[in-house]
Amino acid sequence: MATETGIVTQIKGEYAVVKTQRAAGCGACTEKETCHSMGGGKEIEFTATNAAHAGVGDQVVLDFKTSRMLKLSMLIYIFPILALVIGAVIGHNWAISAGIDPSVGAAVPGFLAFFAAIGIILRLEKGARHSDRYKPVIVSVKKPGAGGSATASGEGAGLERCHV
Repeated sequence: MATETGIVTQIKGEYAVVKTQRAAGCGACTEKETCHSMGGGKEIEFTATNAAHAGVGDQVVLDFKTSRMLKLSMLIYIFPILALVIGAVIGHNWAISAGIDPSVGAAVPGFLAFFAAIGIILRLEKGARHSDRYKPVIVSVKKPGAGGSATASGEGAGLERCHV
């Protein structure tokens, strides 16, 4: 389980938008400058399930389920390659028995399997986007800001906001 600390910037019903500093793990990522989160800057915003009932300005602790992140990584990176290899092996064996060029016999089903795997991932992604299963969860309020009396629009009762 990975945790991150951030500041709640908005409340949207049962969810909170939390701004955090880019994690140390982002430093080694090749996509860090093109990451869609906050345009590749030093800050990232997450929509998180607000289980701790934090308010705008609160400093909170986010929980990321690493086992789910690992499953997603395997699905995105390993599944298409595995499909490509399996499709190519099946196609190669079929081509030899059918008496056609094994390279063509391997390439066509290999690429078809690869694109089918990408299609499956895209379908699953649409469902996951609307699910709380892969969203981070606010597990605690580390330092209250204006959240105790904040409204959904972010207006507090004259209390100062907590900024990191």
